[in-house]
Amino acid sequence: MDAEDLARLRNPPRQLPNLANESQLRLWLRTFLANGHSEDTYRANRDAINEYAPDADVPTYERMQRLVAQITGVVPLRTDMCIRSCLAYTGPFADLDACPLCPTHEARYKTQGKQQVARRTFSTLLFGPQVQHMYLSRETAEDLGWRARVTEELLELLATGQHLGDLQDFCWGTDYLEAVQNGSISTDDMLLLFSIDGAQLYESKMSDCWVYIWVIFELGPDKRYKKRYVLPGAVIPGPEKPKNIESFIFPGLYHIAALQREGLKIWDAFRERLFISRPIIIFATADGPGMSCINGLVGHSGAQGCRLYCLLRGRRKPRGSHYYPAMLKPLNYYERGCDHDDVSFEAILQAPAGLSWSQAVEIRYSKNLARVLLSTSQAEYDRRRLETGISEPSIFSGLPRNFGIPRCFPGDIMHHISLNLGDLFLPLLRGTFRCDKTDNIDNWDWACLRSEETWQAHGDLVAAASTCLPASFGRFPRNPAEKIHSGYKAWEFQYYIFGLLPGLLWSIWTPLYHQHFCRLVSGVRTALQLVIPLDERRRAHHHLIEFVRGFETMYYQRRVDRLHFIRQSIHALIHLIPEQKRVGPGSLHSQWTIENYIGNITREIGSDKEPYANLAERATRRAETNVLLAMFPSFVPPEDVLPQGAVALGDGYILLRARDRAPRLVKDLEATAVLLYLASCNVNVGGWNPAVWKWARLRLPSGQIARTAWKEGERERAGQSVRRARMVKILAETHNVLAVCQYQGSASRIAVDVKDIIGVVGMVPLPPRPTEAAHPDTNILHANRYFKVEKLSIDNSWIGREDAMEDADEEESL
Repeated sequence: MDAEDLARLRNPPRQLPNLANESQLRLWLRTFLANGHSEDTYRANRDAINEYAPDADVPTYERMQRLVAQITGVVPLRTDMCIRSCLAYTGPFADLDACPLCPTHEARYKTQGKQQVARRTFSTLLFGPQVQHMYLSRETAEDLGWRARVTEELLELLATGQHLGDLQDFCWGTDYLEAVQNGSISTDDMLLLFSIDGAQLYESKMSDCWVYIWVIFELGPDKRYKKRYVLPGAVIPGPEKPKNIESFIFPGLYHIAALQREGLKIWDAFRERLFISRPIIIFATADGPGMSCINGLVGHSGAQGCRLYCLLRGRRKPRGSHYYPAMLKPLNYYERGCDHDDVSFEAILQAPAGLSWSQAVEIRYSKNLARVLLSTSQAEYDRRRLETGISEPSIFSGLPRNFGIPRCFPGDIMHHISLNLGDLFLPLLRGTFRCDKTDNIDNWDWACLRSEETWQAHGDLVAAASTCLPASFGRFPRNPAEKIHSGYKAWEFQYYIFGLLPGLLWSIWTPLYHQHFCRLVSGVRTALQLVIPLDERRRAHHHLIEFVRGFETMYYQRRVDRLHFIRQSIHALIHLIPEQKRVGPGSLHSQWTIENYIGNITREIGSDKEPYANLAERATRRAETNVLLAMFPSFVPPEDVLPQGAVALGDGYILLRARDRAPRLVKDLEATAVLLYLASCNVNVGGWNPAVWKWARLRLPSGQIARTAWKEGERERAGQSVRRARMVKILAETHNVLAVCQYQGSASRIAVDVKDIIGVVGMVPLPPRPTEAAHPDTNILHANRYFKVEKLSIDNSWIGREDAMEDADEEESL
């Protein structure tokens, strides 16, 4: 940072510009926010405004950029890098004049006139100035006090011996509460999540790019993951992959370290006080390959390949170098260093007396790291690296204060559940998984989708099910037989595997395997929830343990030639629920947020000429926009505006048009249902003949839309597509994985309180089993059967996904 920026950081402003008295500045800022994605659009609007009102004097785009940087404190820090993206000239590379990692040793500088200038740079957006300015708004500063308020409430419960209740966020995690109680985390500290991921800008050519972001855990979970609160960290340009990713994140972490040592002065506009905060990175997240770049461990293929650094040691095939986390010892197996006996779940999950699981892991990690660092030769280092699973110290261990290594590196439920398990299970079901010469696919009696005919028919069922799922579920799973290798998204995999497969495979899979698979589905559905009751956690953990146990006995069968079936994605299931008790619900520190961030800013790239420079500019603009919106919340478009004609019922329930023009009499079963409901509410209706106003839609607190048969029936009769998902889930619900019901049509009616409706579910036709289809009366006995598909994580907008809303109906009658 230059001297001026550093002086501003050490002497933060204490008040916002008064936009009420500076209407001209308000106009300028609103114009910039509305048009800043396009310089041409901004300039066109500036010319139009200045022509209509010359006194407005709207600044040029360049002048406006300087003004916004001054107001927000967002100034990119530019750092030299290798022209081929190998490394950044930071830390031990800071004084080099050429890249030591390039085969051609590319020069750092080029001569420009009489000066030496860097051939290439990248931008880091420092955290401190961004968060400093966010606190200048009373409204935002109050929101940023969420953690302190909740922590105080939780500590009061603990002090009085009360139970903390359902697992709702990281504050309920044992690791966080332990850190607060021992003084490692204070009220004024600033807790952050660091998240890094790579992206490919173009499908058809090499175009790698890495980005990282900051998520502020001082905010509540309903805000911290939203687009306007996620702070950009840096853009690491490609097109080649970085060879030393740590050198690129060094400037941002060096800034955090400086703030930890000196303290960050912040004026809190809500509490009207100046306080000193020290940021603490409570979680650092990445996918599997990215994590091995930042945690210093050997990665998933090593002998100690567990991401959470548990005790389980892997087993390799003869003459192989890849280790697999099999708990059961293979038959006739004598590989040196891998032939240990069967490992129990208790040996992995239980901590020594007097220590928490995280404490035990940290003690073992510290001792093992010391051994690696004391290696005196390459051979000794290689041996100790193999024995310990540690290749180097994590860059995060260089911070003066941290949450603990490796406890600050949690699992990634997004890639684990949505992609890695799918990458294992689907090839097993299809019989396309790697089969060693000593094995025979004909013996894979679990491969129920092996034949091409069955696979194609299954794909058709998946495609047809899309009309049965609510739009609020997000992206519907496409036909896997056609699209599985064409950019099938994590969201599609999630609903395909854990939503549709239990029902679609019921008719064709051996019951033994189907019931075993349902254990996985049950456990995962619970793990994906954002609020997890204690009894559900216990049940989910039991199901996942039994699933892993069954997978090893039913699929792997202690066979050396099937060791590769046991991937880390299977092993990680035994940690899934215990880890949530330790650090909170997995979705709240997953990679969903950065995946959405990457998708957002890459869509904003306006030119293919210099995509990486453009992307860095978009990240800078996102930081400026987010800080401006935090400083001036009145600039944020209102989120809860009622559509025309809507009626708010309270508690987040809203009736939406269309509405019938007049009350209409209801007869027969409907009339009986209405009268029985009113009687249950102790309402005396006398001789009233039931008549009701009909409404087409009901918006639920979750944002989902429940629709009525009144309008849907009209749409179907008109030949329009109808989603049969629009049935509602009542509070008294089943906990079974495959909940099946038979549609009763007009023969069954019940009236319920509108606020008993908590969600919209999909109802997908259940295919008959072969024996059922062969029955002569199958059209009577097995018709109209549907299985339920629920939204996986009912509030997934919390994790950065904006659900597709169903607010508009075509040609509705008002």
